[in-house]
Amino acid sequence: TSWADFARAIFATAGLDCEVVGIPTSAWPTPARRPLNSRLDCSATARAFGLTRPDWRAMLPALVATSGDDQ
Repeated sequence: TSWADFARAIFATAGLDCEVVGIPTSAWPTPARRPLNSRLDCSATARAFGLTRPDWRAMLPALVATSGDDQ
């Protein structure tokens, strides 16, 4: 899953018709160097604490439904 795919899923789940255009990191100039692979690996933490992480796709509707509740 790319960051663009993640954004598309969020907008689709929220019922928003938005165009997300994916670009490579090299096309986005920033002062800091960015890693080519920015996936977050939580497997060591999950093993250490006996946690099972749900798939983000399954949890997205609940998250989108609660977004803005603190406003």
